[in-house]
Amino acid sequence: MVELTSSFLLESDALDEDHQKLADMVNQITQALDDGRAEECEALVSKFIRSTKAHFGREEALLIKAGYPNVKSHQDHHKGLNIKMEHMLEFAKMAGENEMAGESLRKELVFFLMDDVITTDMEFKNFIEQKATPDKA
Repeated sequence: MVELTSSFLLESDALDEDHQKLADMVNQITQALDDGRAEECEALVSKFIRSTKAHFGREEALLIKAGYPNVKSHQDHHKGLNIKMEHMLEFAKMAGENEMAGESLRKELVFFLMDDVITTDMEFKNFIEQKATPDKA
């Protein structure tokens, strides 16, 4: 089960809510695999992908508005994750008939969430916090 701790909060309500929603969706998909309901995974992963793409749009808009200097690099990272989402959907389509596809899906989902939320988004956390509470000189 994926659980986001407070250390991974960005102090942006919209993004933090998105991250929690995505973590909940990953847990829902892995629970379906655990319960032998792999046939549900394709629809669940499709929903996860739609939610993730909407999240990427909100996140990129926030970074542009805040003047984040590495926004292009972050957008490029999201493009790379879009490719991974296509692979997850393929694993989801095969999960009902192929146990290895289900296990690959499980691993990809957790890695994906860690890569986006824990690794990459933490790079702009301090920048966003400083924009929210500028120094009073």
